[in-house]
Amino acid sequence: MPDAADVRVHGPAAIAAEHDAELPQKDQLCGAFWTCLALRAHGVREHEGEPVDQDLVAREAGTTLAEGDPLQWVPPGERSRADYRLELPFADDPGTAGTAAPPLGGAVERISGGTLTAVPVAGPWTAATVTGLMERALDLAPDAVLVANLRTGPLWATHPSPTLLFSVLAGEAVEGPPCEWDEGHFVSLSLLVRGAGGTLVGIRDTYRSLGWNGLHLQPPAAVAAALERRDGREGGVLCVCRREEAGALRAQLEADGYELRDWDNGSEPLAAAA
Repeated sequence: MPDAADVRVHGPAAIAAEHDAELPQKDQLCGAFWTCLALRAHGVREHEGEPVDQDLVAREAGTTLAEGDPLQWVPPGERSRADYRLELPFADDPGTAGTAAPPLGGAVERISGGTLTAVPVAGPWTAATVTGLMERALDLAPDAVLVANLRTGPLWATHPSPTLLFSVLAGEAVEGPPCEWDEGHFVSLSLLVRGAGGTLVGIRDTYRSLGWNGLHLQPPAAVAAALERRDGREGGVLCVCRREEAGALRAQLEADGYELRDWDNGSEPLAAAA
């Protein structure tokens, strides 16, 4: 076992309880799920007389659904959840269904009344830049919620052997088990765990079956590969933070060489909500 690890947690104190209470996501609303939690954890619970929930964010972000068997979009063994409060539109082309990152950022600003904003980071993605982004956010915007848009396939399986995790923290080169699910997805980069020789990234997910009650640990290199996607689409991270913190965070990330721009994950929002 490695020496005592240093653990640094991202986001407001309320994020853990909000996450636990909201699990699991509604079908195809992973981006709305995490944006909803980021808003709530910062105290934004109502918008123009409506509750801040997954449906509201989906509507504001122009999310569209794909028709078909809902079980094709959930991890193995999970159940469909289609208890939508609002009627959400279906995409004309199923390949463009889902939630695009740019309108999610716009939804953050509208729903929060401008008190929150989303700094988009499109890369470059390596193990070092993943941990570097998380460290910068912790230093300059410690309550930021880092909403990552990635492909799950390059991640490790979400229930790896503890021995493998200890080996990573000790700095050993090990190969992890392949992920049980391969899908474009939104998660939150929620904590950094540093050991004597290595680091793990804590990911809060949208289903309890993934990891331990929706939390799993991943090597930074696996997270970087998931953000790279390599499926013809792009990944990235929305740093949802207080508006007054965004300027310093943007300036430092640009100085560090990050690309602060929107990315194309293949989803096309409704024009009216974009």
